[in-house]
Amino acid sequence: MSQDTKIIKRTQFTPQESDIKNIIPTQGKSKEEMRIFLFEFFGMALFAYGIICSQGSDEFLALFFFASVCLAAPFSGAHVNPAVTLAMLLSRRINFGQAVLYWLAQFTGALCGACCCYLILNEVDSPQVKSQEYSWILSDVSGEAFGAFTFILFILIQTDSETTLTPGGQPMTTYVLVALALYFSRGFTFHSGGCLNPGMAVSLQLFQSFQTGDRQRMEFLWVFVGGPMGGGFGASVFFELFYKKQIKRL
Repeated sequence: MSQDTKIIKRTQFTPQESDIKNIIPTQGKSKEEMRIFLFEFFGMALFAYGIICSQGSDEFLALFFFASVCLAAPFSGAHVNPAVTLAMLLSRRINFGQAVLYWLAQFTGALCGACCCYLILNEVDSPQVKSQEYSWILSDVSGEAFGAFTFILFILIQTDSETTLTPGGQPMTTYVLVALALYFSRGFTFHSGGCLNPGMAVSLQLFQSFQTGDRQRMEFLWVFVGGPMGGGFGASVFFELFYKKQIKRL
């Protein structure tokens, strides 16, 4: 691969690079995998720290997410969310081995961010189901699923060359639009607190549970994992089987 091709590849905000990666020599693949791990790790750590610092503000949370995307996008595509990685895997933009690498980096990065919050700010917060009533839990799961579906569907649309809303646009435009997509998608999750990120939910809850000794708070962790992962699954299916085909007919 020429030096020019490498430069172009690193400046694109699109996870559709698996075909290019597959023709890189083994040593090049190892370096590429290391970059993916490191920048997904740092992106998640920064975002975890930002979530705590945002104190529940949607605006600040979206800005911290924007910063994480700017940091990671040129190197890893900036999934910064296991549900996004699942959607990319189902859409065949990455393979299973790469997905595992993303997930490992995301979970460990979020855990590191939570540790930094505790050491520096002496504060860690994590999403929690506030009532065990069936209707309350259903509302939380639905909000997480609908919010993740909307957010991830927009990412799939914007990062596909056939459906992007800004053909030929600069990567920074996509960064801004994706951050706005997260901001508006959190509107579906006012009931659950708007996590939309299984890696963040698991890591922050694990850290806070061991810090406080309160293991019961993890009883309904599945809500913040199953909801977004289900939304990511639904978004990839809808995009591949319906949205993309309809766009081609226009």
